[in-house]
Amino acid sequence: VAVTDHYIRKRPVAEKEKSDITAFLGLECYNNDHVDAITKARGCMEFYERYNPNKGLIDSAIKYLDKDKATEEKEKQNRDYIRAYFVLEEYAKVIELAAKLQPEQLSDAWAAYRIGESYYLSGRAEQAIHWYQRAIEIWPYALDFQNKYGSCLLALDNAADAQRTFEFILGENPQYASAHTNLGYLFLQQGNNAMAYDHLLKAVQYEPDNKQALINIAVWYHLNNKDDKAERTLEHLLKKYPGNEQAKAMLLDLQ
Repeated sequence: VAVTDHYIRKRPVAEKEKSDITAFLGLECYNNDHVDAITKARGCMEFYERYNPNKGLIDSAIKYLDKDKATEEKEKQNRDYIRAYFVLEEYAKVIELAAKLQPEQLSDAWAAYRIGESYYLSGRAEQAIHWYQRAIEIWPYALDFQNKYGSCLLALDNAADAQRTFEFILGENPQYASAHTNLGYLFLQQGNNAMAYDHLLKAVQYEPDNKQALINIAVWYHLNNKDDKAERTLEHLLKKYPGNEQAKAMLLDLQ
């Protein structure tokens, strides 16, 4: 049982792709004949995220940012570098950039989230929590950010604040499956059997192929002597995700 939160090989950029990027940047900057390096970097990252996840685009973005490091650091709080290195999964580099900042100084919610996630994925939840908190201070109704914040609170054994966070999410969106999954996990840990089942059942109803919700409800079934349902749940999960080792191990234990 566990809590839940929510790449392509680098290849050369083809000539047609280069022209597509140029056209995209042209659309982005149609009202400016003198496009600055940071805007070009952002154009590369936008193209990557919207159309083509080719890491060569991120390498290009970093090269553009390198042309105007002073502006990026002083005026942009390095948020574009943070975005680029986060996409490349170079979390240590994101953390290095974050060392120059305090959470309360940061004005960009996405940058705060990416720093928090970089700390969290590096096994440093105690540092991550402050950045997640800053992200939701800036953008309180970004429910994905709230969910990450709640998950980090759970990792830090702050069940009370985690519960309030997940309940806030469900107040805004009652069908947010990950919040139901996390509340189900929380109540299961607390021994609140009825509430755990209620939330886990809703999680799989709203998102039938949610891996963590399926695993958690299979655990609930097993703990409540319903191994037949646990097996069916795990078999369903493995049809969708045949490589899931956790589900395979659980199924073997049940047989």
